[in-house]
Amino acid sequence: MKNLSKAYYKDYFQDVGFKIEQRKNELKISGDKEKIARKNWELLGNAAGNEQYLKEAHKVFKGTDALTNQCFTLETRYPGLVTGVGISHEAKIEGEFKLGIHLDYTTGLPVIYGSTVKGVLRAAFQEKDLLDVLPVLVPGAREKLENIRTKMQGRTLKEWACLIFGDDDDRDSRSAYGRDVFFDAIIDKLNDKGVMLASDSITPHGNDPLKDPVPLTFVRIASGCNIRFRFRLVDTDTLTAKDKATLFKAILIAFGIGAKTNVGYGRLK
Repeated sequence: MKNLSKAYYKDYFQDVGFKIEQRKNELKISGDKEKIARKNWELLGNAAGNEQYLKEAHKVFKGTDALTNQCFTLETRYPGLVTGVGISHEAKIEGEFKLGIHLDYTTGLPVIYGSTVKGVLRAAFQEKDLLDVLPVLVPGAREKLENIRTKMQGRTLKEWACLIFGDDDDRDSRSAYGRDVFFDAIIDKLNDKGVMLASDSITPHGNDPLKDPVPLTFVRIASGCNIRFRFRLVDTDTLTAKDKATLFKAILIAFGIGAKTNVGYGRLK
């Protein structure tokens, strides 16, 4: 199976046969629809070899796995998980996938960057009622979360955010051995259909709700896949590394990760 990153960002538009036409005051770009459809199928519809592809990719990640001390796996809920949509991919031809997706450069495996994981977790600490909300949204971890809440008393969430994630003044001055490391989250298991990617579309209306929208087709991590979140965590004040892993897991379940979480994407269980 081809490296998905190379297939999507290097080979996708090769041999498509672009044609540019002047229509009134704009340029119209067209391409070979059959070739685009074929490449879309190769990315999404060809499940054969996905399991072996995943195993080979995991061999590459073994190096960073050896550095982790806290990991947990969560399953993507329907409709899936969207990440990397801001990466340029569109050539403005019909049938193409128009938005980007985060794909590891070496393995091609869909990933959630460690910086994204860290950003989502840090943002949660801005919620004033975070420690009240989490036991309600993640009832299965209520007892552990209540215990963590007791340990966190005496400091504000803003103070805890600085201790755990650092701030502008001390982020670079802290020893690498005294700070938490957030590794890229990777697909740990394919869904029941044996796939890791699926297609979807959004239909932006812009400022005119009555205007016929132009669908934007994009690639997402399919629902039902297992995502492994990987960390190297240290004890911080009264919180142990295990406490922080429990807290991070609850935050990801409660708030999700990636783009378009407000409409259901990026939800985890």
